[in-house]
Amino acid sequence: MMTRQDLKDYKYNKEWIKNQVEWVREQQQTINKLTSIIQDMPRRKELYI
Repeated sequence: MMTRQDLKDYKYNKEWIKNQVEWVREQQQTINKLTSIIQDMPRRKELYI
């Protein structure tokens, strides 16, 4: 049987996990944008001397 504290902990953990998932998704979007920008940049030409 769950105690009152167990229920509070469960609720807190559920909210924490939800926030972490949201943060990870935001980071993933940022990484995807940066990757796209980097791939679209012109490549450096090598100089042959």
